[in-house]
Amino acid sequence: MGHVEGKRVEPKGKKGQGKSRAPLIAAGVVVAALAAGYVGLCAYAGGSAFWPNTTIGGMDVSGQSREQAVNTLEQTVAQRLSGLTARFVCEGKSYEVPGGEFTTYTEDAVSSATQGQNVNFFLRGVRYLTSLAAGQTYDLSVGLTGTPEAVEQAIRECADAEAQTTWTFTDNQLVFHKGVTGRTIDTQALTTALEEQVSRMLANGSTSADPVEAQVTTAPPAEPDFDAIQSEICVPAADAYLDQDSYEIVPSVTGVDFDVENARQLLNDAAEGSDVSVPVTLTEPKVTTATLEANLFKDVLGTGSTKCAGPSARWYNIDLAASRINGVILMPGDVFSYNDHCGPYTLASGYQKAGTYQNGQSIDATAGGICQLSSTLYWVTLKANLETVERKQHAFNGGYMPVVGTDATVWSDVIDFKFKNDTDYPIKIEAYQDKNHNLHVTIYGTDTIGIHGEPYSVAISTVPYKNLYKPNDSIPVGSEPQRDPNYSRYNGITVDVYQKLVDANGKTVETTFLYRNTYKSSDAVYYYNPADAARLGINTETQLRTETPVTTTPSPSPSASPSATPSASPSATPSPSATPSVTPSATPTPAGTPSATPTPADTPAATPSAEPTPTPVTTAPPVFTPASSPTAGPGMEPAA
Repeated sequence: MGHVEGKRVEPKGKKGQGKSRAPLIAAGVVVAALAAGYVGLCAYAGGSAFWPNTTIGGMDVSGQSREQAVNTLEQTVAQRLSGLTARFVCEGKSYEVPGGEFTTYTEDAVSSATQGQNVNFFLRGVRYLTSLAAGQTYDLSVGLTGTPEAVEQAIRECADAEAQTTWTFTDNQLVFHKGVTGRTIDTQALTTALEEQVSRMLANGSTSADPVEAQVTTAPPAEPDFDAIQSEICVPAADAYLDQDSYEIVPSVTGVDFDVENARQLLNDAAEGSDVSVPVTLTEPKVTTATLEANLFKDVLGTGSTKCAGPSARWYNIDLAASRINGVILMPGDVFSYNDHCGPYTLASGYQKAGTYQNGQSIDATAGGICQLSSTLYWVTLKANLETVERKQHAFNGGYMPVVGTDATVWSDVIDFKFKNDTDYPIKIEAYQDKNHNLHVTIYGTDTIGIHGEPYSVAISTVPYKNLYKPNDSIPVGSEPQRDPNYSRYNGITVDVYQKLVDANGKTVETTFLYRNTYKSSDAVYYYNPADAARLGINTETQLRTETPVTTTPSPSPSASPSATPSASPSATPSPSATPSVTPSATPTPAGTPSATPTPADTPAATPSAEPTPTPVTTAPPVFTPASSPTAGPGMEPAA
């Protein structure tokens, strides 16, 4: 048969080839999805949380972080141990060890579990699925810190007394009595078996187990538990210190230690039944009990007093604050916070309302007066040469500090006064107000350097206060101005404050510039009737008495004219009775004289008759003396 052109014949084996590839592609997609899912699972399993069904010592920690697992174990394991009892027998006698004598090593157990999950990246998925299906179990190691009393009893009852090595520690001497070959109990093997018994009970949640068999054998004396001996007698050196709650001295501790390897070698070399003395290292503390008793609060590091102005509520507040810092003890390195000890400054805390100076005016505020105590305390700390941590000045110079610039304002949690005990010994604060309202503050401590501070200030400039006159229609016409007691008179001043350090012989060792403080002036305020402005010489724009007083001259009385010409009468000489009637009308009033020669009044002090006070202040005060005493505004204290 001949070949027919144009007819295609499909080769055998090629029919349906496209359809046969579809399952392969689908399988590939599934495999890829599974692979991606597994990779994602491996990544997820690498997180910090423990996998599902993970238990440590029988306690489930699934989904917990390392820190959470530690907390879980520590909170529950002690309670569980208290309900367990370890048991052993020796030569037919039964003994029990309470579970409370065992301790657990939770940190080690959690670390072991963490390492169990820290595997190769591509193995994590398998391990995670295994944990999901069958769980992950980790043991919680259990230990005994010493030889239990039950084991000691078994040794006494079942072993030869001389077979055990014993030791004593008296008068800082460690002496071992080496045992002799005889009937003995391997205490190390017994305690290890008891620890494993308790660990199993924790893991499976049981409360009892088959008792451990303690074997009595004839053997050389076993080595004592040096770790337990070291834990019992070795202590680090500790300084004596003052307990801040009881104010009692906690005795110092002499450090004790010995070389375990040296003790082991000496005991191995010693003959059975002999005594071996092991050298002990003693370390004396830096501060012994005797040293602290002899030096505690023996010196006055700094002291000072200030005069407290009234009223009684202000005295009360100062008393209350002083009682809260009186007796306070600061250990070396401690920082004192005035607000922590005296606050909060509320009625609920016991304080009363008293005058305090705010925004140029005296107002009643809770705890008014407390800044005098903080300021006095700050001044005394400078004398004691203690480190200032936090201090803020007032806005005005209140006048109660002997050295301008040594004040310290406080308020709530916003402004505090803090200082540090930077000495080597404890210090104690004494603070009280006496019956004459003098505030006393003293800091006691131990003077080891013989240096004290003498703070002082130097005036840079002053701004005298002014007397301001404000119109008030309620003031009677023709009366003198009336002063507002709510405004105190303070001169403004700028001072540089220095700290001079002086030795025991009065010699200046060092002088340090501390800071510059500027205090605002506070003007007095008087009220007058507006109709009297000219008479008083008040400039209504400046509110100062800088004008020439103007006084109106009264007109002569009309009754004086007819009396000037006496009527013709037989008696040419006026009768005595006529004299009084003529004299008053003929004599002009005194007010006419000042109107002819008025007295200039350039300053408030130039016209004493216009001042309500007998001795007005006309000049700036000395450098360290305020313009007015604290009594000028009772209870006032400048607030920053």
